Amino acid sequence: DWRPFHLGYRSGACLILTFWLLWDSIVDTIYRPPKDSSWIHSMLPVYRLYFCLVLMIWLAGCMVFVWKKHRINYIYIFELDPRKVPTLEEIYMQATNATILVMTNFILYYKVLRGDFPSWIPSPYITMLLVLISMVWAMSHWRSSKRVFFVCWEVISLLWLGGEVNFLTAFVADVFTSMAKLWVDLAYTVCVITTGAWIHHSAELTQTQCAKNYYFTKVAKVIVTVLPLYFRFLQNIKLYRKFGRPFPFLPNAMKYVVSIAVGLFSSLHAAIQVGEDSAPYTAFYILFTCIATIYSYVWDVLMDWGLGRSSHGGLRERLMFGRRWVYWIVIFVDLFGRFMWVITLLPANDNPIPLFPELLAPFLAAIELCRRAMWGCFRLENEHLNNTGFRRFDGPVPDHFDTAMGPKRPREKKDLLQITKELSVMIGLGGLLIGISIYFGLKK
Repeated sequence: DWRPFHLGYRSGACLILTFWLLWDSIVDTIYRPPKDSSWIHSMLPVYRLYFCLVLMIWLAGCMVFVWKKHRINYIYIFELDPRKVPTLEEIYMQATNATILVMTNFILYYKVLRGDFPSWIPSPYITMLLVLISMVWAMSHWRSSKRVFFVCWEVISLLWLGGEVNFLTAFVADVFTSMAKLWVDLAYTVCVITTGAWIHHSAELTQTQCAKNYYFTKVAKVIVTVLPLYFRFLQNIKLYRKFGRPFPFLPNAMKYVVSIAVGLFSSLHAAIQVGEDSAPYTAFYILFTCIATIYSYVWDVLMDWGLGRSSHGGLRERLMFGRRWVYWIVIFVDLFGRFMWVITLLPANDNPIPLFPELLAPFLAAIELCRRAMWGCFRLENEHLNNTGFRRFDGPVPDHFDTAMGPKRPREKKDLLQITKELSVMIGLGGLLIGISIYFGLKK
């Protein structure tokens, strides 16, 4: 079985591309800064969206690895069909495919933009090629990924009071709330594609049609920022009406009301202008930020993770992850991540923090996604030990074992010849890319 080797060399290719990308975008840029930095305002949000989506696939694999290692029965809790759940190897294979595609495309785009490659292919067309390939991939994998789209539809249908609220849809809606910057970047990508601003690759035109457009900044950005929070608010209201008890659904709903207030306040306030006193605005913003952060953080620790029990040393009676120090580290890391999450709610153009760097946004979005993955590991642990009211069944959750119900799905096998052909193609394309870089670099 050559599958481990197949996954291994793909992971190695991802590592090489990562170092290459960091060298070109950081080290090489310091010594040879590009003449035109308009790409930061034109196509960076598109690539930021794709890099964050790739990171989410890797984090999904990490969560599955943690759940399986500690016998947390995520299949049973999410009420999934064991015969259709992707294996850990399949998740990592999709992650490596997506990483190679996005990083290769970004390196090509950046080198063409800098003039390291010949510009007979306009750089915006390289970005649109990535969008086209991703759309084709989504349609070709519809059968295996339709469950994800259906769950997302269950969350979105809450807008017209439809949709089912169970643990899986609540978990997905919580993930949506951590994707504030991704939703803004998705709206920006749709704007750039539909308006045709990418054809001209003009920073001024893109800023006028999308980034600084009134309807985009004051309507689209606000909607995609607060809508995921509103979904969770509706879910808690629906659970309150279903079970008829205020706790914990109404206090949890108020948590999202406070978070919505932070997003709306920072997005719609127009006091930050040249020559105006911004002190009252900053004071109110800091107040809302502290309330939202502390509220969400306390809820994470006490309710979502079931920790903070004084009778058990500040944690809880049963700990599936074993070491107590792990829980204390996670508690402090979550506090730091919560403060970063509040910043991700802010649209870059309306940020009350002076000189907020646009390049910091990808790192803030990545920190929040990692915090949400960490939250998911401990959230499933608490649900495994304690029925928190979402599931349609009672009683203890059985431990997870790698045994599927019914016949297993046939797994694709890779023989040595197939892997050799694929490896040869990747080495050839990589060598060609490196050769072109060296040729045009020496030619200069």
